[in-house]
Order: sequence, then structure tokens, then C-alpha cells
Amino acid sequence: MTSIVPFINNAVFEPEDIRMVSDAYDKVLEDIYGFGHPNKIVEGIIATRIIILTKGGERDPDRLRERALAACGFELDRVG
Repeated sequence: MTSIVPFINNAVFEPEDIRMVSDAYDKVLEDIYGFGHPNKIVEGIIATRIIILTKGGERDPDRLRERALAACGFELDRVG
């Protein structure tokens, strides 16, 4: 799996937040691997969305996952 850490620019997160966004990112990638391997652009969109939401205060991993999938046109109930 790809790490979300290289996508974190101009943001400061606590270690527990980095673990949380990393877990959310990994779960989203697992969800969409059912449709094929996401390319770097899709991985970047997902990572960016998770980071923006986290910077905005979202800390619920399920909501991060759902909203990151939605940014790529997926709905959680239709994945996996």
C-alpha cells in the first residue's frame, strides 16, 4: 500500500492524527482495489481529501473514508 505521509504538506498533525488518517487512507484504497488498482492520481485525490477534511476538524475515520470515496465518485454502500 501507498503511504499518505508524502501527501501531507503544509499541515501539522499529532501522531495519533497521522495514524488515523493513515488508517482511513489504507481502508479507502482497500475499498477501491475491488475495482482494480487505483493509479497515482486517484491515490492523490483520496489522500488530499482526507487531509483537507482532517485539517478542517473531522476525526471520524468512517466519515473520512466515506467522503474520500465520494470525492472519487464512489459510494460506501456500493464498494466492497
